[in-house]
Amino acid sequence: MYIKLSTLGLVCLAVLFVAVLLYLIILIHKLFQIVSKVNLIIDKNEKNISEVMDNLPKISENMLDITENAKLVAEVVTETTASAVEAKNNISEYLGIIKGIVNIIKAIFKKDK
Repeated sequence: MYIKLSTLGLVCLAVLFVAVLLYLIILIHKLFQIVSKVNLIIDKNEKNISEVMDNLPKISENMLDITENAKLVAEVVTETTASAVEAKNNISEYLGIIKGIVNIIKAIFKKDK
């Protein structure tokens, strides 16, 4: 009794086909379970989802207002920083002038003695 090589190949292919078919059945079953769980979650949260969807336009308007306010605040901070730097420079110049005046007054009083 001899087995033809082509028959052996066909048997191997059939076994492989059955194994792949079983794997696909298991995969489809697991995907079905996942879809079922997602549907259950959506059904439980349908009220919350509809509330969020209804509030999305208001949320987007608020986000636009917040970004506009943030831009305005950034501009004010930039202007305030520039003013503070300028004031610091002015104070530094005034302190230099006052220091010069104090040195002149010291020099005058040292000469008188």
